Amino acid sequence: MGEMPYAVARAAIEKYAAELDASGKRILQEVIPSTMGEPLLYSHFDELLELCRTLGIPLNLTTNGTFPGKWGNEAGMATLLHACSDIKVSHLASEQFDGWKANVEKLLNVRNSISDETLVKSTPNKKNAKIATISLQVTLHRKNLKTVPELITWASSIGVDRIKWNPVVFLSVAPQELREMFEIDESLLEPLRKELKTGVFSALNVKYDGSLFFENATDHCAVGGKRGSCPFADEVWVWPDGHEDHCPNPEKRYVNKKTVCYFV
Repeated sequence: MGEMPYAVARAAIEKYAAELDASGKRILQEVIPSTMGEPLLYSHFDELLELCRTLGIPLNLTTNGTFPGKWGNEAGMATLLHACSDIKVSHLASEQFDGWKANVEKLLNVRNSISDETLVKSTPNKKNAKIATISLQVTLHRKNLKTVPELITWASSIGVDRIKWNPVVFLSVAPQELREMFEIDESLLEPLRKELKTGVFSALNVKYDGSLFFENATDHCAVGGKRGSCPFADEVWVWPDGHEDHCPNPEKRYVNKKTVCYFV
């Protein structure tokens, strides 16, 4: 779809940053730079970062873990840690290249080196001085299921705050060979779910969440919607041309635009 013009991003952020609820509290809580690609490659990312910093709005960043350009050095990582509420490294994307684990470890080392004094000085609103949490976003599929124990042990040992587990989801038009290669049967997920809830991995200092823990998977849509409610009701998705949407369902976006989400 091309790159979003910065003017579109800025207009959307400023529009919602100006809205207050009945108590006078700002409605806009964070900005998620979701580009269907790598956000850190957005040519206007510096401007986006500065706008959000000036407005006192944190970013919720999901990256593939490459940390391109200046974002791979300590100063760049420190900038991201100050600007974000959470930095999630997508394990599905990071599986495609070597070195992603070293980058996560470096990010955590930089976070650990930031003192409280440095944090307060770099934050416009001193009362809300915070540093980003660091998470892994794992798309579970048939090929990586066996590596889960190793991944959890590593993440816990270096201080990752959270692992978000999402079983792989396919569009209706996905080829059968792709399904056969990556699809996971529920019988394989249940043991993992139990182990994370009550087994040896539950005692580790890592938070687990994600669609893996939905109580009844058949009662949810592909993007997490539960019958009678929508997890994205309070979110606004802004497209490159500036139009807005409240549903990120990929089936509706890319296959059948007439798809009706049953939770709407």
